[in-house]
Amino acid sequence: MKILINPGHSIEGLDHGAIGKSGLWEAKVNANIAQLVKCYLCRKGIDSVIFQQKKSLTEVIKYENANNFDLAVSIHCNAATSTQANGVETLYYPSSQKSKKLAGYIQEELVASTKLRDRGIKKRSDLGFLEQTKTIAVLVECAFISNAREEQMLKNDEDLFAKAIAEGIIKYIG
Repeated sequence: MKILINPGHSIEGLDHGAIGKSGLWEAKVNANIAQLVKCYLCRKGIDSVIFQQKKSLTEVIKYENANNFDLAVSIHCNAATSTQANGVETLYYPSSQKSKKLAGYIQEELVASTKLRDRGIKKRSDLGFLEQTKTIAVLVECAFISNAREEQMLKNDEDLFAKAIAEGIIKYIG
């Protein structure tokens, strides 16, 4: 089993993702959570690779498709204009039942671990990462970086999110 972990957005390039009110960068949160997920999977003997884009998402999709991964998980923080928006959600491509199942396991673990609002698993056909990768793929929206309380969780409790994502992957693998 070989898993691609994609911390969404870029630390080096122009696309840093959303930025919280305190100045927290989504790309940095995603990278930190991804590293922790990799550590949890490694402890269970599961091979995983972290690949974060430098310039564009196309790099990630090409890398995934060229390396025959069994699963691909992209880690993100959600954001909204309303500072009241909250919760966790996991996205999958509508025609992939295996991706839906993986999304369900990750979502279940995230809600149980973080105690944040369950926004559910959602079908998304408009996201390149889900549509263009050749493998089972999900995109995890850990919490809202635009919500002050959740931004603090993303900053201080990265391990909570990472362990939940890893546990969801482990459950899926069975």
